[in-house]
Parts: sequence; C-alpha cells; structure tokens
Amino acid sequence: MIRFGAFRLDPQARELFENGERVDLPLSTIDCLIHLVRHRDRPVGRDELAAAVWGRVDVSEVSLSHAIVRLRRRLGDDGNAQRVIRTVPRLGYRWVMPGTVEEAAAPAAPAPAPPPALAVAPPAAPVPARASQGVVAVVVGVVLAVALAAIVWRTREQAAAPSPALPATADSALVLPVQVDADAEWAWLRLGLMDLVATQLRRGGLATTPSETVVAQVQARGDGGVDLPAAWRISPRIAREHGQWHLRLEARGEARELAIDARAADPLRAARDAAAELLIKLGHAPPPDDRGDDALAVASLRQRANAALLANQFDVARRLVEQAPAGLQASPEIALIRAKLAFYSGAYDESVQQAAALLAQLPAQADAGLRARVANTLASAQFRLARLDDAERTYADAIRIARDAHAPDVLAHAYLGRGGVASQRARLEEAAADFGRARTLFEAGNDPLGVAAIDLNLAINAMQRGQPATALPLLERVRTRLRALAAVDALAATEVTLVEAQLALLDHDGALATSAAFVAAGNEDGNPRRRWQFTFARAAALAGSGRLDEADVLLARLRDASDPGADAIARALAESLSGEIALARGEPARAAEYAAGALTPVLDAFNHEQYVQAWCVRIRALQRAGAVADAAAELERLRARVLSPGDGVAADPGAEVLLALAGAEQAEAERRPELALRRYADAMARATARAVPEELVRVGAPYVRALVAAGRADEAASVHGRIAAWADRDLRAAWSAALVYHALGRPAAADGALARARALAGERSVAALETALR
Repeated sequence: MIRFGAFRLDPQARELFENGERVDLPLSTIDCLIHLVRHRDRPVGRDELAAAVWGRVDVSEVSLSHAIVRLRRRLGDDGNAQRVIRTVPRLGYRWVMPGTVEEAAAPAAPAPAPPPALAVAPPAAPVPARASQGVVAVVVGVVLAVALAAIVWRTREQAAAPSPALPATADSALVLPVQVDADAEWAWLRLGLMDLVATQLRRGGLATTPSETVVAQVQARGDGGVDLPAAWRISPRIAREHGQWHLRLEARGEARELAIDARAADPLRAARDAAAELLIKLGHAPPPDDRGDDALAVASLRQRANAALLANQFDVARRLVEQAPAGLQASPEIALIRAKLAFYSGAYDESVQQAAALLAQLPAQADAGLRARVANTLASAQFRLARLDDAERTYADAIRIARDAHAPDVLAHAYLGRGGVASQRARLEEAAADFGRARTLFEAGNDPLGVAAIDLNLAINAMQRGQPATALPLLERVRTRLRALAAVDALAATEVTLVEAQLALLDHDGALATSAAFVAAGNEDGNPRRRWQFTFARAAALAGSGRLDEADVLLARLRDASDPGADAIARALAESLSGEIALARGEPARAAEYAAGALTPVLDAFNHEQYVQAWCVRIRALQRAGAVADAAAELERLRARVLSPGDGVAADPGAEVLLALAGAEQAEAERRPELALRRYADAMARATARAVPEELVRVGAPYVRALVAAGRADEAASVHGRIAAWADRDLRAAWSAALVYHALGRPAAADGALARARALAGERSVAALETALR
C-alpha cells in the first residue's frame, strides 16, 4: 500500500482511496498513477508510460495527456502548480509529491480449501454458467477449447492480485516477451518471437506456459515481472547486427543458468535455431523442421498475426491477413487465423463456415495437430451457436486427432470442450471425467490458466448439482487466481457465477457487493457479450434485494442495446427476470408477456433450469390473472418437457423442484386444497433433499401460507422451521414467520416478523401478507 496526503493507493487491486472512500477513476488513469509512484525516483518517459499502461507506445498524445490531467485534478494539482506530478520537458513526467510512503498491506485471510469431493474431478470449456435458482444464469462461454488467448485478451482491464501458485514441475519453462533492438517495423517480434520460441520448446517436450498467460500477467502487473511457476525462465533478446539477426536466450533455473546465441538472416530462423539448441542442452530432442510449412513468408505472416492477437490488436491481425499475397492467404494456418478472428469478433456463423471449409480441404496426410486445432475452433463456434450435437461430435473428432498427433495442449482443450457440452446437458459425471483428463494435461503442460479454468468449472458443476455452499469458497479462490492471471473472460464467468451462488444462499448483501464491485471497476465495458452478462447479474442482485426500479433500468438497457442474435441468451434471461419483477409488483398480465418472451429454444439449450423457471413464471402469472385453464394447459406442456428431457440430456432435479411447486400452485388456483397440500409436500421433500436455501424458501413460504389457510398451524410451524434461519434476510421467510406466529396466536412475534418483512421488501408489495394478518 502507498500513502500520500489523504490518499491511499492499492497497486495490487488498482484502487485509490481518499480519506477511506474509493475514488472512481478509469483503470488506465489508475495505472498511470501506479507507474509514476512506483518509479518516483526518476522521470518517466512518455513512451515508457504509454507502454506500461496501454501495452504499446503508439498511444495518442491526447490519451496520455488526458490521463495526467485527470490525475492532477483529482489529486488537487494542476499544470501550473505541479506539486504532485511535474512535467519534465522533452521527456515525460515525474512524481514529486512529498510524504509518499509505502507500507505493508494487512495480510489477507487464507482462502478456504475446496472440499475433497471436488478436488480431483472437473467441469468445462465452453462454460455457460447455469442458474440453479432462476435468478442469475448467464451464458459466459469461456472457450478455452479454441485457444486460451480468447480468455486473456484485454488484460489491462483486470487487476493483478497474488494467487496460490501451482508448484513448478522439474521440466517446465516460461518464455518472457522479447527485448527487441531494431526499427519500429519489427516491434511485432516482441510477442511473435516469444510465442514462436515457446511453441518450439513445447513441441520439443518441455512443458511451457502458454504465451497468452505470460503476456496477460506482464501487462496486468505493469512492472515487467511475472508470478508464474516454472523451473526455467527464459529471457530473449534480439538485435540487428551487420545485416543479420542475433538472438540470445538467457535461461535461468534454480541451480544453473544457460545462454544460447543464434544468428541468421531471418529472425524466425534465429529463434528456431536458438530454441533447438536450448532443448538439446536441457536434454530434449528438437522438433522436426517442417520446411513445407516453414516457408519464411508464411511463417512471418503467421507470427505477425499471432503477435497482433496476443497484443489485442484484432484489426491489425485482420489487415495483415487481408493484405497478404494470394498465395500466402491460401495457407491453412492463415485460414485458421481467419476462422479464429471471426470467432473472437462474435461472428460465430462465419467462424463455423470458415473452419468447416478448412477442415474439409485439409488432406488426410496434413499435420494432425493443425487438424485438431481447426476442429477445436469449429466445435467452439458450434457451441456458441447452441448447436450442441454438432459441437459434441466435432470435439470428439478433435480428441481423436489430437491423441493420435501426440498434441497434449490441443487435447486438453478438446477434453475441456467436450466436458462443457456434457455439462450443458446435465451429464455431470461424464463432464467431470473429461475435466479430470483436461486438468491432468494442463498441469503437465505448466498451464496455470488451464488449471484455474478447470477449478471454475468445478464450481459451476457444484452449482448444477445444487451445491452453492460448496461452490462459493472455490469460486473465491478461483477469482483470486484469475485476477493474478488477468484472465478477463474467465474472471467474468467467475464473478457472475459468484453472484449466482450468493443469491442461491440468500446472501443478498453479498450479491449486491460482488455485482457493485465489478460494475464499478468498469468490467461491463468493452466486450459487449460480457457487458450484458454483468448487466444481468447486477439486475438480478438488485431485484433480490427489492430494488426493482434499478433492476428495471438495467434490464431495459440490456433489451434496447444488446444484439438480438449474439446476445439471445442474455435477452431471454432479462425477459424472465422482468417477469418475476412484474409479479412482485402485482402485474400478472405483464409478467406473463415477459415470461413468454423468455421461452426461446436457445435458452432451453443453454440453461434448461432457467427455461423451466421462466415457464413457471408464466404459469404463475396466468393463475393470478384468473386464466386458470390456460395455466393448466401450460403446466401440462411443461410437465412433458421436464419429465422427457430428450436424448442425451439427463434429468434436472432443480427443474423437477420447480415443476412440483408449479403443480401445487395450480391445484390451489383450481381450489383443490388437499391436492395442493400433497403437491406442496412433494415439492418440499425435493427441495429438502437438495438443501439449497433459495429453493427451500421458494417452496416453503407458499407451503406455509397454504397450511395456515387450511387451519393446520402446527404443520405450518414445522415447515416454517426449515426456512426460519433466513427470516432476517429474506422477505419470503420473514413473511412465513409472520403468518405462523399470527396463526399460533402470538401477536407480538407476528408484529416483529411483519416489521422485518416490511424492512426487507424494498419496492415489493407486502399487501398479501398484511391482508392475511388482519
């Protein structure tokens, strides 16, 4: 922690506080502050500051100047006084505020360890987070199966926090970005050669951390360092000398250091030669040099495009491919880059077409590793389009090809993807088996991001099993690790699932705090898919606390500004939540209309339980609107859908709880109280078996009301006892307590419970409760 004046700066969390209150500043401005303060012993050049904050030096003068102006204004400084930030002519800026001191941060409490039952087996790749309770379900699709670069791009938006490191295997390495001493046109070598050397080492059997994971942490930390496990850390430098390229690899291990020098007329040739020599010195055989695929022009274009992708420069990569000669564009590797670019841009249909065409064109004798990577790309795009049958078949092909090609990194992604499909279809044991296979390969490959993604899927798997209490500590640990790795998409999935778990546990305050933090951090900006996922999660947290107007504003924004095709899942979820809000306001006609809009095939494919919840909202709305016969017809259709889920889809116990509850409410609407009580008892037994607080309260509160109405106060008290623990934080449980105390003739206790219910209600109506107590 760094203190100056009334301010406290937390570089790890990238937060600034003034007199204890968090200061709202853009992350790029915070990063400028961190770099200036950390290097306050000297002036910081403009190019250095731009590279540290934005990852490149070609940032506009305006952007950098605006960041400095914002800082000065917020810190009570200006360009004339320069008491805090001094302008150094023809160079840059220097931090000059007196009294700037560093102090140790308070030690964080250790994260709870995951339960033993979940320590080995895992869940998935295209990981849509499924909402068990119908409140926060968001398709987040963490597609590691294409390439982990899809997760770590836009790394500068996330904070780097310390994380439990995996132990480094004895035969592992990581390659740092290359120091380039050459003209600006060769800047792409910084990441391009890094990735090339890492790929060659991996091909030679040395477990090498994926380049995108290293780049993510380097950019997030801002100090050029990494905190990742590896037995060997390799620092490359390249320079143009006398018409040749001189590449030096400095490899540092725990007990010894190695230095490798290679010279060639082409930088790629020098990198391959240096990597081969390093492998030999470490006891590995270099990979074969496939000259057919190694024409320097093709290799250079591929490495330039990959460097652009690693640096989050999608447009640059696209231009490189478009401007290449026709002969180079026909290269299979370049065709794969095109398919990946379409995928990362959200053009999933285009990605499917390109990857499928490439796979069909590749001859049987083509590089099997390339075929497997193309298959993974195709399957991931199919998954995003909810074409789960196609995705499952393609992932199976990728597994077979990658296994035959002895490509463990590609195989790990394929297992992760196939596990994701199984997870979506509630085949959780099958999913766990594939995740376990993937985890073993990720660990053997020294891939901490892959392992973290597996743990994220473990948590989502626990949520699908109806175990939010198990998922919660695991999600918190994963969040810490992903922050350190700056894995933006995976972190988004984690935080959204964390909100879901908190709501399932009726921790409404926790859900509000989690969702407020990621909205305040600006994480909803940039990637539109991620923005709407965060928007929905925040709206669900607000609705769960009775802040319906704020939730409505966010849901309206989502409907108005999201893409009907690309954001179909988020839009369907928004319609479902809007239906619940309308019911809470006593507007059944609007609720029925909203819920009908949520009943889309894509929601059914990606989140069956949320689909069932939306259908139950519609049934409940029809009941309250007096359309009891229509509600009965809808209930029968729903019953057929839940009890016959279709081929390849396992039964969903959470959906069965919702169906049982809908049946009980329908019997009440039909004025058949005894049948209603039997159905409530069945629903309560199912909810008790799963022991999810949200489900227990969702079923228990109306069951208590029905028992009180039937004059069975003792039984009502017994049922209420199962949900009484949440009466101090959940409106429905407080309402249940008031009904029970009133029925038992305890007016003081009933008044106290009613007061709690009113305090918890927010903008929700408690008219029904007050009427029952008169």
